Amino acid sequence: MARFAALFCAVIAAATSAAAAAVQERDSALITFFTDINYLGQEFTYFGTVPTGCIPLGPPFVSSVSSVQIANGIRCTLWNETECGRAPGKSITLNGNVPNLVNLEFNDLTVAFECLA
Repeated sequence: MARFAALFCAVIAAATSAAAAAVQERDSALITFFTDINYLGQEFTYFGTVPTGCIPLGPPFVSSVSSVQIANGIRCTLWNETECGRAPGKSITLNGNVPNLVNLEFNDLTVAFECLA
């Protein structure tokens, strides 16, 4: 009976761990926005799956993003219009961390984003 209980606990632990890993993979941190350069100021992290589709930013991040951190293996396009390319506007596609959007001439322009793997 003790062996059965130990085996049962091991199976439950493995199943719980696998379920937690699946949730983490399904809802991972994809991109973090910062209102100041060098990852300072207010921050917002988007957790989700890819592709994200077009996601508009909410206050106080609308037209206020100055740096971003993007998860490994993820590519995100920042848009200066809310329809992610379906309306006239400007965009920039990034992968990796960008401490200063000023250098890329996209400081304080982001109003929506879209991420892909």
